[in-house]
Amino acid sequence: MQQYLCRILLCCFFFHAASVLANDPKSKIHIYTEDFPPYQEFMGPGKIGGVATELVKTLFEHSNIDYKIHVLPWFRTNHIVNQTPNTFIYSLARTKEREKLYHWIAPLCEINVSFYKLKARKDIEVNSIEDIKKYIVAVASGQPTEQHLVEQGFTQDDNLVILASHQQGALMLNKERVDLLYGADLFIKNVKKSLGSTDEWERVYVSEHLSKRMYLAANINSDEALISKLRKSHHALSKKLKTSVRCEKALHTY
Repeated sequence: MQQYLCRILLCCFFFHAASVLANDPKSKIHIYTEDFPPYQEFMGPGKIGGVATELVKTLFEHSNIDYKIHVLPWFRTNHIVNQTPNTFIYSLARTKEREKLYHWIAPLCEINVSFYKLKARKDIEVNSIEDIKKYIVAVASGQPTEQHLVEQGFTQDDNLVILASHQQGALMLNKERVDLLYGADLFIKNVKKSLGSTDEWERVYVSEHLSKRMYLAANINSDEALISKLRKSHHALSKKLKTSVRCEKALHTY
C-alpha cells in the first residue's frame, strides 16, 4: 500500500513540475525546426532567420515566454516533439492524418507538393496519380509524402524508393535511377540550388492532397495554459502579423 501511495505522489509531483515549468516565465521552452529557406533558414550557431521564424518569435515574445529554437533534421525534430510535452515544431503541414496528434497554434506559410521529372525524359507522361504508379518514385523518409504514396498503393517492391533526404532522390533522378522525385516545391528548389542545377527538371503533377498551410504546432500533451497563452497572442496579433502577405513576399524574392 505504501509503495502504491508513493507512486501516486511521484506522478503528482511530475505533473505539477511540468505545469510549473510551462507557466514559469523564467522557464525556457524548446522549439524545433529544420533548415527550410526562405521560411526558416539556419544562419550559423544559434542564429536562425526566415519569415516563419520571425512570426514564431513574435508570438513567443508577445506571450512573454522564454524560448530556444533548435535546427535539426526533420526526422529528429518530429521524433523529439512527438515524445516531449511542452515542445513546439514549425513549419508543420496541417494534414488530416496529423490533426489529432498536435495542438495547432498559429498558421504560417503555405506549401505546395509536386512530382518532378527530368525535362529530357519525354517518355514520361503524367495526368493522374494512376499514371504515376507506372513509374519509380523517389521520396524522403519520414515526410507526409512517403505516407501519402504508401496509402495510395505504392510499394518498395514495385514503384517506390524511400531515401534519407530529397538530395539523395535528386541525385538518383539525375542519373535516371528513378523516374520521378516527389516533394515540396521549396525543398526541390533548395536541392536544385545546392546541386548547382539550372533548368533540368520540370514539375509534372501537383499533389493537392498535401499542398497545405503550415503551422506552429505543439506536442499534444503540452500544458493547456501554455497553449492558450500562445493562441491568445496570435488572436491579438493576427491582423498585425500579415502572415500571408509576408510569406508571399519572401517566396517571390527568394
